[in-house]
Amino acid sequence: MTIDDIAGSPAPATGPPLTGRSEPRWRRVARALRRWYGWLLIAVAVLWLGYNVVRRAATGRWHWSILLDAVPPVFLVAVPLLLLGLSAAACGPRRRWAAALALAGLLPGIDQSGVNLHALRPGDRPVPASAVHVVSWNTNYWGMSNDDPQAQLRFLKRLDADVYLLQEHVIWVPGTGEIGYHPIRDDARLQAEFPGYHIVRRSELVTISRFPVVATPVFGPAAQLPPDAPFNQVFSRDKVLRTDLRVGDSTVSVYNVHVTVPTAIDLSILRPQVDPDAYFRRKFDWRQAEVQGLVDDLQANPNPSIISGDFNATSSMGTLDPLRAVAEDATTASRHLLPMSWRFNAPMTFQWDNPLAGLPLPFWRIDWTFTAGPVTVHRYELASAEYLSDHRPQHLWFSVG
Repeated sequence: MTIDDIAGSPAPATGPPLTGRSEPRWRRVARALRRWYGWLLIAVAVLWLGYNVVRRAATGRWHWSILLDAVPPVFLVAVPLLLLGLSAAACGPRRRWAAALALAGLLPGIDQSGVNLHALRPGDRPVPASAVHVVSWNTNYWGMSNDDPQAQLRFLKRLDADVYLLQEHVIWVPGTGEIGYHPIRDDARLQAEFPGYHIVRRSELVTISRFPVVATPVFGPAAQLPPDAPFNQVFSRDKVLRTDLRVGDSTVSVYNVHVTVPTAIDLSILRPQVDPDAYFRRKFDWRQAEVQGLVDDLQANPNPSIISGDFNATSSMGTLDPLRAVAEDATTASRHLLPMSWRFNAPMTFQWDNPLAGLPLPFWRIDWTFTAGPVTVHRYELASAEYLSDHRPQHLWFSVG
């Protein structure tokens, strides 16, 4: 007789019983997918953070930064918030890493997104009857972007502004780049349409004012032009028209601005005759000189000032930093939470080689208004162009003091 016979049957083995079944395959696949999803999300968040840091460091300092600045500024908030929301679907420590990197990617651009938190204030500011009404508008090559050239005049007259600041009041031949600009000589027509107004024209810029013009100082790159410069050279370097207006007992300086475009929409930098580095460097230097010339004049100008126009710069570009240091952004008086001013739908009659050129993509704001000195802004709006330009007109109501 053995010990086993005395003890009876052997004790059952410890541990869970063997059922002959393993974890379902779909669960293993789902777990693997969530794991790879988390790693992919982390990789995207790292790439966005790297892009945003480099963009922030380069903008306004490097001539190639225009390629980094092309992203609509609202994406600087939208993309990190989207990544943050998507991180909830990751699992394990990858969820925490993805969320942390998404939040880190928000920081370099949160103040450059163009979101106007002042729009959340309750109530509207009253506009006194004595306030001066300014309309600033890039007319998109005056009369060339629609079949009725007089429509823009009728549109402006309906606005009944005290001061009009018009940019791109010029003829341009598509496909000719920087050499295809020609002046418009329609002062007599403008005077007939705006009787009693004072008209000042230089380069592509026209200022129409109910108030008397007491001076038109020339400064910055425009002051370096020879008297007999051809129009294309004038167009390229004369980008700010200052008119000093007599408003009541005060002299107000009004700056009509159209900063040089960072790249021409009809120019392919891939053409063999184009040196991309030299091209972007020249455009960058011109833009810097125009803004700095404006800033220098503002700092030497004792008059209350209005600075408005097409700056060809978004809220995320460092181009406007020198101006923001000496002037106040009128957007604080706006009720637009996300103001956009460019690439709105307009009847473009041009024939573009670039298929994206004529598409409405209203994701950018490049039109701005600033004030300097004792100026009170009562209201600021970006209004409809009524299908007459891809830029929305800016409306400003202000008082001196």
